[in-house]
Amino acid sequence: MVHHQKTNSKQLLSITMVTLLISLTSHAILPMMAVDEIEGEGVILGTTCDTFDLYGVSVGPIKNHEIRLLKSDTTKTQNVVRSFNGTLISTSEMDAFIERQMDSLHMPGLSIAFINDDKIAYQRALGVKNNETREKVNDSSIFDAASMSKTVFSFFALKMIDEGLFDLDTPLYTYMEYPDIAYDERYKSITARMVLSHTSGFPNWRFLDQQGNYDPKGKLTIQFEPGTKFQYSGEGYEYLAKVIAHLKRVEKNELQGLIKTAVFEPLTMKKSSFVWNDYVEKHRVHGHFKGKLNSGYSSNAKDPNFKASASLQTESNEFAHFLMALMNNQILSEEGRNELLKVQSVKMATKKSKEQKYGLGIVIEDSDYGTNYAHGGDNLSNTAFYMFNAEKKVGYVFFTNSEHKNRFNKNLVAFLLAN
Repeated sequence: MVHHQKTNSKQLLSITMVTLLISLTSHAILPMMAVDEIEGEGVILGTTCDTFDLYGVSVGPIKNHEIRLLKSDTTKTQNVVRSFNGTLISTSEMDAFIERQMDSLHMPGLSIAFINDDKIAYQRALGVKNNETREKVNDSSIFDAASMSKTVFSFFALKMIDEGLFDLDTPLYTYMEYPDIAYDERYKSITARMVLSHTSGFPNWRFLDQQGNYDPKGKLTIQFEPGTKFQYSGEGYEYLAKVIAHLKRVEKNELQGLIKTAVFEPLTMKKSSFVWNDYVEKHRVHGHFKGKLNSGYSSNAKDPNFKASASLQTESNEFAHFLMALMNNQILSEEGRNELLKVQSVKMATKKSKEQKYGLGIVIEDSDYGTNYAHGGDNLSNTAFYMFNAEKKVGYVFFTNSEHKNRFNKNLVAFLLAN
């Protein structure tokens, strides 16, 4: 609600017009909303091993839409962010909320952006790159996208399908044999659709056993009949990346150049990269865990190579451009975009997590105000998350050089959807 003591006629007219516009927006009642995440080598929303920590978000119904402005903002009603349920939040109130969260959660650095329609309505680069040196985060700072890389790679793969390079439902072995799993004939039925929807039968990583123990000599296996159920897998994404590189007759690291041409350049994502480079080396924030410097599982100068599932280095402004391309149907054909955003697989509910729907590199959740699309990223000391609603044309993305993604996102969702 707008609080004010006095207003002149122009201010009164401005407030009246804003109120009228709000009344014309669709009225929505906030559903019970849960955002569950699994911590591991990568992050997904809602699924697998019960040994992982699970976090949920639950918020009560919104009774009405209100403009939430500080008194100092009553003449600046254009400086607002529209939330998923139509609530308008002033940029100064958003600043204050984020500052409180960074302080209370001890988040060293943060890059965050909000999307309204076809533009970035709010963007900030805050905090420090390194808790020891206290070097400031700025608009040039680069963060680790971790498993959010999967959405971007899926988008690129569908672009290659649009161009006729391969087919979504043709077994991948017909394009390239894969010696690592050739001993198991079942691999000959694995398709790109299965890989991108996590139904290939591969484990997350071959070097992690079923209990999550590290085994550097781990052998790639197929754990169930491909295409029959959901199991989150980074291995599948790396297999598909090798197939695309083979078909393009390039080395796997050279896929960065193809993605740059097909996706990054059209979307002015000049700094984003799946491989380590000099710019990333200079501008990448340092990871932190429990307040201490920690490299986690992120890409680095010693591990610089292309990983379709996890190596994207970027920041909120550029990733927001990518999300807007998804929201506004840019670059991909309509068929390709529809494949990416439709339900392809379902992770069944467990005692600790709800049922989770998955598209191609993206999580899908229905709500009373439309369908939300999301994905998280977690490499221990660098974490990230995005969510958008294509119908409402609203979304956000954030990166932090700490482990606090889950708690920050839980509080952020509650803030965005509160009265």
